[in-house]
Amino acid sequence: MAHRERTKISEAALETLKKYFNEGMSRVGSSLISEAANETGLETRVIENWIGNYKRVLGGPSQPQPVKMKCHVRQLSAYNLFCRDLLKNKGSMSDIKEQWALLGKEEREKYVLEATASRSLDTEQLSPEMREDKIKRHLKQLKLEVAKLELLGVETAIMSIDKSSSSLEVFEVCSKEATVFLDNSDTSSNFALHFKASPTCTSHLPNEHIRVLRKKVQDLFNQKYKEAGGAGRLPYKSLLERPIVVSGLPDNLQLKKPLFYGRNQLEAILKVHNGISFQIDKLNQQ
Repeated sequence: MAHRERTKISEAALETLKKYFNEGMSRVGSSLISEAANETGLETRVIENWIGNYKRVLGGPSQPQPVKMKCHVRQLSAYNLFCRDLLKNKGSMSDIKEQWALLGKEEREKYVLEATASRSLDTEQLSPEMREDKIKRHLKQLKLEVAKLELLGVETAIMSIDKSSSSLEVFEVCSKEATVFLDNSDTSSNFALHFKASPTCTSHLPNEHIRVLRKKVQDLFNQKYKEAGGAGRLPYKSLLERPIVVSGLPDNLQLKKPLFYGRNQLEAILKVHNGISFQIDKLNQQ
C-alpha cells in the first residue's frame, strides 16, 4: 500500500499554526482551520494532521489546554484586511481565495505592512481607521470583562474619553448598578470637564456663566422628570431602556446631558422652560 508523502511545513507556517492553535484551533472541525489554510497555503488535511500531532507533543488528554477567555480578539492578518476591503467595495466572498492568490506582490505587501502596523504598540504607525478599530476592539473587551465581573457580584464603572476627538464625549462601560450610580451623580460630567480643561485638548474650561447655565438646565430636566412620575435624577444612561417623550425643546433639540449643549442652546432651553414637558413610556418602564 503506497504511503502518502509527508508535507514539509516551513518555520514561518509552523509559527502561524501554533498561533492559531493557541487561539482555539485545537480540534478537527475548528472554524479557524480554513483561515490558517488561507494564511499558510497548506491543505486543510495537513493542518488537521498537524493538530493531532501537536496535541500529542503537548501531552494529549493528560494536559488539557487552558480555556481561552472569550474576550480575546485575534489580531488581523493581511488576508483579513484584504477581505475587509473587498466587502467595503461590495465584492463577493465566493471567489475570495482566487482573488487573494492573484493579488500582485506590491498589493499584497501593502496588506502585510498594514497588518504589522495594527499589531504594533506604536500609535504613530496607525492610520486613523486602524486606530479607531483598535479602540473599538479594546472597548469590546472591557464590556465583556465588566459583564463577567457583574456575574461574580462586582459592580464596575469605567469611563473613557478620546482626547483626539473634538467632542470629548465620555464613553461609559458599566454594570447595571454602577450605571444607576453614574446617572445619579455628576461623576461623568466632572470627568469630561477635567479633560476639557487639559492643555493637551483643544477645548477649554467653560467660564462660570456656562457652568451656571448647565446647572440650571440640569435642575430643570430633573424637575420635569419628577413631574412625569420619575424618581431621583433624570437617568440619561437608561433612556434607551426607559424612553422619555420630550415636548417643548427649542430648535428640535434632542434630550441629552447639559454638558453636550452649547451656550446658545442652554439659554434657549431656559427661555422656554414652562413649555417643556416629559412623558415616561410606562410600558417600557415595567
